[in-house]
Amino acid sequence: MFNKEQVTGTLVNYYATCKREAWLYAHHIHADQEDENVAFGKAMADIKEQNLQEFAFANLKFDKLSKERGHYVVTEYKKSLKNEYAAKMQLLFYIYLLKTGLNLKEVKGKIISGKKVVLVEDSDENFAILEQILGEIEELANMPVPPKFEHKKICDNCAYRNYCI
Repeated sequence: MFNKEQVTGTLVNYYATCKREAWLYAHHIHADQEDENVAFGKAMADIKEQNLQEFAFANLKFDKLSKERGHYVVTEYKKSLKNEYAAKMQLLFYIYLLKTGLNLKEVKGKIISGKKVVLVEDSDENFAILEQILGEIEELANMPVPPKFEHKKICDNCAYRNYCI
C-alpha cells in the first residue's frame, strides 16, 4: 500500500506532467536508461553531486539550500522549463516538507533554467493545491493498473514512451 510518506519531488513532478508516468515511477518501473534525456539527466546529477548539499530530512534531494535575509531559499536547477508547472510543484513539495516538517517560519524557492528564474512562494493557497495533489498521488499509486495512455506533445521525448505504445 502506497502512502504520502513515500512521495518524492520527482514523483510530484511526474504527476504534474503525466499521471501514467507517475504511476510507473511509483511502482518502481524505470524509464529507458538508454534514452538521451536520461543520460543527460544522469550527467547533470553527477556534476551536481560534487556540490550537492545532503539534507538529512525526509530524503530531500534538492540542488541548493541557503539563508537569505532571515528566510530559507531552496533552489532547483532545471535543464529546461518545458513544464514549468511541474517544476513549481516539485519545488513547492520541498518547501512544504521543510516548512511543515521542520517548522521553519519562511521558506521560498526559485527554479533556475538558463537565464530564466521562477519564484515559488510558501503560501497557504499553494500548500492547499499541493495537499490535494499529494492525496491524488496516493490514490493514483494505489491503483492496480496505470491510467490509460493519452498522447500529449511531451510524449515524443519521454523516456517512458515504450510503456505507452
